[in-house]
Amino acid sequence: MHSPTHRPTTRAAASRQSLLAVAGLAGLLPMGLAAQAPRARPDMAGALRADQRRVTVAVALRPLGRGDTLRAEDIGVADTVITWRWNGIAPDTTRAQVGWIARRPIAVGDVLRAPAVTPPPVIASGTTVTAVWQDGPLTLVLSGVATNTAALGAPVGVRIDRTRRLDGIAVAPNTVRLR
Repeated sequence: MHSPTHRPTTRAAASRQSLLAVAGLAGLLPMGLAAQAPRARPDMAGALRADQRRVTVAVALRPLGRGDTLRAEDIGVADTVITWRWNGIAPDTTRAQVGWIARRPIAVGDVLRAPAVTPPPVIASGTTVTAVWQDGPLTLVLSGVATNTAALGAPVGVRIDRTRRLDGIAVAPNTVRLR
């Protein structure tokens, strides 16, 4: 039996509470949630080990459902320390921005990063797109149909006719730069 003062928590809830405490978000949360967040560990304030990095991450300030669009009041910023053992490669510090879309349910305090949140699509599957190919002063502009939905910078297939398909990158709304 558990004592009345001990409440079992899941691993995800415990790590979320730990992140909130380390990030100092307890003051930003509603009173009930702030009371549950544990205090920051003393080793977080001191010097870092060789395999640790101090990073700033975006965290959810309210529960988000699948398909929700992020608003400014949904995004908080937290400083934290991560263990990073890959030399020469920097950790991904891409932050979620206003307008990004939640692809799964997200709890308060969860880090907002891909693939949980993604930029909004600039090209929808089945829409007419302008495909541009350029080599020096020569520019070729074609019209085609996108074969997949894509965000800015993502790969896009373009069907020119029944037999010809080209690959490119989404560079603007309904515009593809061919490879």
